[in-house]
Amino acid sequence: MAKRGRYFRRTIVLDFEYEIEDGGLPNVLCLVAYILDCNLQHIEIVRRWCGEFGTSPPFPIDDDTLVVGYSLWAEMLCFMQLGWCFPVYVYDLHTAYLAVSNILLPYDPETKRIKPRKGLSYACCAYGIDGWESIDKPDIAKAIGEGRWREYGQPAVFDYCEEDVRNSAELLRRQLTGYRHFVPIDPQLVMHWSTYSAKTIARIQAKGMPIDMTTWNLVQENKARVVAALIARFDPSQGSEDPIYSSEGEFSSWQFERWLVYAAVTYWPRLESGALQLDGDAFRMMYGAHPAIEGLHALRDSLSVITRARIPIGPDGRNRPSLFPFGTTTGRNAQSKSLYNAHAAMRSFMKFSSDKIGLYPDWRTQEVGIAAARSGDPMLATDYLAGDIYHALAVMCGLTNLDARSWKATDEGKEQRQRMKALQLGINYGMSVPSLARGLGRHPIIGSEVIIRHQQRYPTFWKWRANMLERATLERVITSEFDGWPLHLSHSPNKRALYNFPMQSGGASMLRLAANRLCDADLVPIMLVHDGILFELDNEEQVEHAKEIMRAAGREVCAGLEIGVDEDQKLIGGARYRDKRPLAVKMWATVMETLAEIGALTKAAT
Repeated sequence: MAKRGRYFRRTIVLDFEYEIEDGGLPNVLCLVAYILDCNLQHIEIVRRWCGEFGTSPPFPIDDDTLVVGYSLWAEMLCFMQLGWCFPVYVYDLHTAYLAVSNILLPYDPETKRIKPRKGLSYACCAYGIDGWESIDKPDIAKAIGEGRWREYGQPAVFDYCEEDVRNSAELLRRQLTGYRHFVPIDPQLVMHWSTYSAKTIARIQAKGMPIDMTTWNLVQENKARVVAALIARFDPSQGSEDPIYSSEGEFSSWQFERWLVYAAVTYWPRLESGALQLDGDAFRMMYGAHPAIEGLHALRDSLSVITRARIPIGPDGRNRPSLFPFGTTTGRNAQSKSLYNAHAAMRSFMKFSSDKIGLYPDWRTQEVGIAAARSGDPMLATDYLAGDIYHALAVMCGLTNLDARSWKATDEGKEQRQRMKALQLGINYGMSVPSLARGLGRHPIIGSEVIIRHQQRYPTFWKWRANMLERATLERVITSEFDGWPLHLSHSPNKRALYNFPMQSGGASMLRLAANRLCDADLVPIMLVHDGILFELDNEEQVEHAKEIMRAAGREVCAGLEIGVDEDQKLIGGARYRDKRPLAVKMWATVMETLAEIGALTKAAT
């Protein structure tokens, strides 16, 4: 196995088994490791059961050694629980498999996509590796995690663990040599990506976000009343014969469509199948069509947190969501089961201790800045650096003659600015004239004029985007410019997905670079969120250091262009996370007022 300049003396392929509570940290049961020589030939096996672990790994982890595993962040989390230092070099087989199988399928809006599974057994199957024939893998894995491994016994747990290691070792060999349509993977790139997907993610996963368990438990105990109050306030169809939301908080697309007719909303984006498009982008585009639409969207993004309680919270009161590094086609994380997967109002379940500083900085209009840097468009860079690219678009659309500061201070300007966010990104990613016109609430002729003005103002950007599309289509692959994350193309790819890739993959690179450097500086984040990072810090020096690391990552990814970093939240003295947007404020106030009204919480506590 080669590294830059020479070969690794040894490769360690390993797997841990552990018990774990939902949202908790692993209680390590056993370790199996294969020690391979420089030619990846097996020379030794290591087995350890709980109680047999020492203060350091039972194998070398120096710079002559490569440590390999599948979803290696889990193994690195076990290293942390055992008090072991991280290896110098790591190779995550899962990240490598995600890279080679990251395929943009043909555009077919009629087909409902089922996201392919990417677990170890599926990766092995794709590489022609058989295994686990004598093991009921899903059942035993579940039993081990839940602490029921005694139903199978220690030998069965060891056998299960070793089967994973045996197949992982063969998967490594086939990834390096190639197999059928899978070309040989570049190990240097995988090791670079794995620093993030294994070591950095493990450190962030161990931290978790602080949850106000008193409030969380009160809401769970009184969820029926809280849900009813939220629906009554934000669902305009309540009281009619066909309410959009049931009393249990279930959304009906059919009743929503009937309400749109009743509310005289004459247009709503639809899928090719004719069904309503109900994703976040569709709702955000239509906020201006009726004042109740934003509230309905907020309900869709909030009620499941309360009704299903799928936020994993450990015994220490911290939410540890799954981060799924490289889980999207653009290389961004695909985190799930976190408060950041819900409406911003639900983030107020987070509350920081009085001796900590809660900090949430984000990169300013990150994707537009990346577009300016990648395209080399001087006017787009100038408008970005002016501080508010959305104001520039509002002026271009003929919506305002005010300067940026005065415009943002008006209620109309605040509403327009939210619409400009969606439209700015939509234009960059190939939004059609009819869609743009509907987002503006103007005639398609006006929408067409806006696109023409955009092309005239930013000609270099438009030329770069066309060239990028042509090159990707010819080469059948497009890669992140900064760190090489690939997207392979099938036939007839979705142009908008290709337009989107450079900005999204650039943002993912920026986040990864910053997260790695923050961990190196011992400023470990507690959550990564698209274009922002959540921290729990000790002092102001750490606050400034963290923001400077983020700014430096932005400059490096964007070839020197300064990507601004803003403090969205700074929470001191035991403060609660409170999103500043008016709807989030109203929604959280409704939750707390309901608890006070039923006597579950004093009004002073709200």
